[in-house]
Amino acid sequence: MKAIILCTLLFSFQAISGTQYHGDTSQKDAVEKAVNYYLEGSKLGDPDIVAKAFHPDAKIQGVTDGKHNVYELQTFLGFFSKDKPGKHTTSIIAMDIENSAASVRAEWDMGSWKYVDYLSLLKHNGEWKIVNKIYTVVKK
Repeated sequence: MKAIILCTLLFSFQAISGTQYHGDTSQKDAVEKAVNYYLEGSKLGDPDIVAKAFHPDAKIQGVTDGKHNVYELQTFLGFFSKDKPGKHTTSIIAMDIENSAASVRAEWDMGSWKYVDYLSLLKHNGEWKIVNKIYTVVKK
């Protein structure tokens, strides 16, 4: 009976907390910090903050309206402008960390549609950086 109650509590907490998490808990805050540079910088429209999240050699890819898009980091950063801050909400949906590698699923709620990002991160020289981002657009 105690085991059933414990399992129920654990599953309830995970549902309430929102983020599914697997892996090395000691690195969770550091990975979230890197991802939040990207998410918060996007809301502010600040390419300098967004850049803090990414490795300089990062690639960004996705399919929009049937077209495969591939961007170098500098081109991607050009999409952000402090004059046009984002009008969206973001959230980290899932995270998996093992040793020096991590993957994160993040979502941008844009109202009638959303972006779903799958981010690959590596820890290099003590810092977590996004090295690859793939995305898709979902109409609600």
